[in-house]
Amino acid sequence: MANLLLDTDAIKQSIAKRWNILDWDKLYPWWRRPAQVRILIYADGSVHLQGGGFQGMQYVYQLLKSRAYTYVNFSVSFAHREGTDPTATIKGPKQLTDLDIINKFDEVWFFGFNGEPSLTPAELALLDTFMAAPKQGGVLVTGDHANLGRALSGQIRRAGKMRLYPAPDSVPPVWNTTLVEGPDAGATYDFNDQSDDTPQQIRYKRYIVGTRTGAILRTRPHPLLCGPDGPINVLPDHQHEGEALAPSPAPGDPDWPTKAGYQEHPEVIAWGRIKDPNALRHGQEIGVISAYDGHNVDVGRISADSTWHHWFDINLTGLEPTPSLPPYAGFDDTPAGRQVLKKLDAYFLNTGVWLAPPARQAEMRFAAWWPILWSSQIIELSRAVSITQLGAAAIDVLGRRTSRCMVSSFILDLPVIKSKIPKWEWPEWQEKLHLVDFPLEQFVGGGILRSLIKEFGPGARHAGFPVEPPNDEVLQRAIEAGAEEGLFELGRYYREDMKLMGELVERHLTGSQTNASEAEIVAAK
Repeated sequence: MANLLLDTDAIKQSIAKRWNILDWDKLYPWWRRPAQVRILIYADGSVHLQGGGFQGMQYVYQLLKSRAYTYVNFSVSFAHREGTDPTATIKGPKQLTDLDIINKFDEVWFFGFNGEPSLTPAELALLDTFMAAPKQGGVLVTGDHANLGRALSGQIRRAGKMRLYPAPDSVPPVWNTTLVEGPDAGATYDFNDQSDDTPQQIRYKRYIVGTRTGAILRTRPHPLLCGPDGPINVLPDHQHEGEALAPSPAPGDPDWPTKAGYQEHPEVIAWGRIKDPNALRHGQEIGVISAYDGHNVDVGRISADSTWHHWFDINLTGLEPTPSLPPYAGFDDTPAGRQVLKKLDAYFLNTGVWLAPPARQAEMRFAAWWPILWSSQIIELSRAVSITQLGAAAIDVLGRRTSRCMVSSFILDLPVIKSKIPKWEWPEWQEKLHLVDFPLEQFVGGGILRSLIKEFGPGARHAGFPVEPPNDEVLQRAIEAGAEEGLFELGRYYREDMKLMGELVERHLTGSQTNASEAEIVAAK
């Protein structure tokens, strides 16, 4: 495999092969267009799109533009605050107030190097508007050790409190080193180990989604760490990371809004461990990713990363091989590294998906549901199958193109569901309704699929493939109607199930009492 350093063609080829990227427009012109999500990467100091102090961000930039996820098409712009990056796609020095972020972007990703706060009051006010309703724009904040990154991220409402400033410095033994032993002789913890094909293992937060027939506990990671092939349990390692935090807002704190009496809290969703025995905090964990789901209270989502080294080419594509250095050619240089890279890809892509505003989330849902109607698994289904069988089929086919967490979002993250089951009650509902074989997702997913088949499927109003997909309003109505039907069927199922259970219990007790002695009956009473 060719070294990917500064070779954008090699990066594109590697990504296309790993994700089996096809020319969707050519092969499937009748598919719905993917959601258009516009990301601004905003940097300062020595952070450049290509080159600079950390070799740039070409890998993540090319990955986002690759359309590895079929339901979303990322448009990515790169701007530099001081204008010292000649490779930036937006030329010249740019403050946020120069960039019309309200109208031109859905997300802003901050990759700041400088430590002294630099955002102006006008820029901070603009970001407040960007994150508030109706826009609900998403924000990613990064940095590194000490105060690196604070210039851009530290002042932002909510987001600035989700990273530690100052974090431990870049000197031993106080540093937050997540390095794993490298390929050099003696397997020591050297700075260049961040550029090899061995990542750090992370511990991710597990969210209980109930049990299957009361026997097997089922959990999932946060959607940011939910990959198409399973949980994302790795990140690039680095010698001196910052830390991701989950502050505890006080009730009524205006920086952390409430809705219907509910206040959304940020949370740490992944932890790294310090392995170097010479480090002061050897064996301890640090927060590496934190997240805030602002959509639950009508503001934008936020993700905070402990270090931008998780995203930089120096960690992903490695160093230029030289005779004097061991192999530090990054993850794509070995088969084991490429398996890791697929997981890292999913984390970067998930960040773009999860931070997207609700309007873009709806477009992703439309782009995901429409093509499965024309998949062989759905076309060949008997129209007489039950709603739960339809739901199982929908979950299976949707899951072939995205993570299990996104399948849940495509099914349950709907206005009609939220109006009946507020998002903050989902954990309780999930726990209760997964205690049987037919969970909430299966009923609602089956209802949506039944509605879509009835409205648009083969034999409905036309034969064969459609010329073009329906517009947003028509598709939304069909999905909402199907979700309503799924909820109704779920309620009926539980009412009938509980009625049957009551009859069985009554019959059992009656039969037992018939055969019992009078004394036993009295005692039982």
